Amino acid sequence: MALISKANFASTLIILILTLGTISYANAMDVDTFLKTAKKTMKAVKKNKVRNVDDLIAQQKELIRIGIEGCLEFAEKNPADAKMMHLIVLNSLKMQNLSLEQIEAEWHAGGYLRAHGIDIDKFTQADVQVNYYDSIVHPATAIIALNEYKKSQDPALLEQVHDELAEVVHHVEGLR
Repeated sequence: MALISKANFASTLIILILTLGTISYANAMDVDTFLKTAKKTMKAVKKNKVRNVDDLIAQQKELIRIGIEGCLEFAEKNPADAKMMHLIVLNSLKMQNLSLEQIEAEWHAGGYLRAHGIDIDKFTQADVQVNYYDSIVHPATAIIALNEYKKSQDPALLEQVHDELAEVVHHVEGLR
């Protein structure tokens, strides 16, 4: 019998819990809450001085949770895109711990998906798959920037958080 690593077990368990948690919902992606939370963070970082960075990070984690629900629901209804959605969900925790350069190369530029046989270049920014994809990738990038901001207090990082969320708000509005 093959042993599974703790990381694979944890990832599988998270997916199982999230999948079971979405069964009772008619529409798992809570677009309104996602947009409200993203805009709340955007407003907070626009001031260029953040009092509680950890609260903003918690808001991004909530966005990712909502995005995971949406990706899983989309995967269930669209089996052709299930692999892509599952890879995003399975890596949602890992991507939060990348550097800004790494998340740019692996997720914003699609390197991770290409390495796993998914032709990310066939999608346009208007495709629904990209909307779901971005609902996880952009908040994860915001978490990375916020963690960097905690160390450096560089206001450019808050501007990046704002820009990441402005872009994802545009994409998630397309899911209504």
